[in-house]
Amino acid sequence: MLSAVAAALTTAALLAVPVPASAASTSPCGGTPIVHTPVKIQGGDTAAYIHVFYDARSATACAFLNSTNQTWGYSKHMTIQLKHCARPSQTRGVCNGQLQSTAVGGWSKGRSDIATLHITDGYIMGVGRIWWNNNYGLNQSRAVAKVSNSAVAQRDLDQAVTSADEATR
Repeated sequence: MLSAVAAALTTAALLAVPVPASAASTSPCGGTPIVHTPVKIQGGDTAAYIHVFYDARSATACAFLNSTNQTWGYSKHMTIQLKHCARPSQTRGVCNGQLQSTAVGGWSKGRSDIATLHITDGYIMGVGRIWWNNNYGLNQSRAVAKVSNSAVAQRDLDQAVTSADEATR
């Protein structure tokens, strides 16, 4: 029964609630995008994406959750958390030597509020949670993006993101 209801909601969402172009293409965060990770609900459907950016000039990490086409327009509780880690980790959800974290959450029909941290040097990890009715999703990025507010580190980060983008095409 739940899968039939979820399928009906998904179909209704695709037909009746288009995602505004600004929701899919603009970001409330400045800087370089460093994380784009899906948050899936039980059953495997992607409900939202974790977006994390870093601006070396202001030494600010910024993150938010953005709903997918299937969930845009439906009220759901969204929480985005940023973690500042001292050392890298290849394992999702592991923040080695956590130095600080922040989280924001609330009800939204599209994009979550933004979480920000001042980070001059270290690694960033994003955590996203989403739930509504009987649907729940949680995902965590890896802490592999080395950030620093030095110009050399920003250039290296930009090059690494460009290389990763080209490798996925």
